[in-house]
Amino acid sequence: MRPETRKAMEMLFTAKWNVPTAALHCGLSWKEMKITFNEYCHFHPPTYKLESEDQIEYAHLAVYEEN
Repeated sequence: MRPETRKAMEMLFTAKWNVPTAALHCGLSWKEMKITFNEYCHFHPPTYKLESEDQIEYAHLAVYEEN
């Protein structure tokens, strides 16, 4: 993987960049970046740890309360 692509993947994975910014950095189209990032996600485990299932349930409740 090229260094600029690796940096873009890392920035997308940590939600510091969006797809258009990462694609521009790599010289890829948005579609190519989405495909590449999808593949990247399949081979890299999450970097966060959920303490309990309650965190997932709370996140869903917060969405419903806003609407």
